[in-house]
Amino acid sequence: MFKLGNITCNKGEKYSGFWKIDDYNIPVTVIYGKNRGKTICISAGIHNCEYTSIQTAIDLANEFNPDNINGILIILHTVNYSGFFKRVPRIVPEDNKNLNRVFPGEENGTVSEKIAFAFSKYLYPQLDFFIDLHGGDLFEEVMPFIYAPGIGEKEVIDFSHKVASNISLPVRVRSKASTGAYNSAAIQGVPSLLIEIGGNGNIESKNLDRYKSCLKEFLAYLEVIEYTTSSKSEEQKEITQANYLESPCEGYWYPRFKAGDLVEKDDILGEIKDCFGKELCTFRAEFDGIILYQTISLAIPKDDPLVAYGKLER
Repeated sequence: MFKLGNITCNKGEKYSGFWKIDDYNIPVTVIYGKNRGKTICISAGIHNCEYTSIQTAIDLANEFNPDNINGILIILHTVNYSGFFKRVPRIVPEDNKNLNRVFPGEENGTVSEKIAFAFSKYLYPQLDFFIDLHGGDLFEEVMPFIYAPGIGEKEVIDFSHKVASNISLPVRVRSKASTGAYNSAAIQGVPSLLIEIGGNGNIESKNLDRYKSCLKEFLAYLEVIEYTTSSKSEEQKEITQANYLESPCEGYWYPRFKAGDLVEKDDILGEIKDCFGKELCTFRAEFDGIILYQTISLAIPKDDPLVAYGKLER
């Protein structure tokens, strides 16, 4: 029997319901395959307005059943479930915190901290692999890429990157962060990844199809499902250095490039102006690289993300 808090699922069964963390509910599907295999968790909706990742998780939960998987597959449909209906990007409305910034959490903390603690205490110790689904937020565009952890035991990091390299996405970024759901899992000894696809508040079919294809490649590599793809992927580039720019002031944001564009050192990445069109800040690339994601809304609050770009070696 698989058990996660109030949820139980026997071999050969499929369960859909809510994981209760105190008074907070997270929609989850557990599929316990008839054949032995690894225990994998696919998490979506830690950032509640990243809709492509959320819809992908829902679609996969409906597609798989105990007859077509090996092991145990746990799919968290929308972790920030209350925030999903508020349509406020990034934060859990009960405590106004970014859930992905509070891991490993606190048992007696705020709602976000309790959710993170439940992951750390009850979910991660049961897993062979954790993969967290993300994408551009309501006001963000993102190129499809993978984050893989950079902190943890060597074999955990190496295996995470090996799995990532077998997913058909062009870029893999080696994270230097110690928080975040997937980073926290890796530090606890669980191989992990984060995928970014989609954005702008849309759920376009081409992005959903690509997301599901990537996840099926991932699950097939871990022998959870049988899946072959006819498309040969390009060689994945690893990025070990990335810059994450935030706005020093509120203003009107004018990016010069799009997600996925190549930039050269000293290129202007974007400008912030005031409401009269007066230039307040200009941002230039510090190295040759590629735009990973960026804010695309005209309005930009102080301290909000502007653009992230990774260094590409010549």
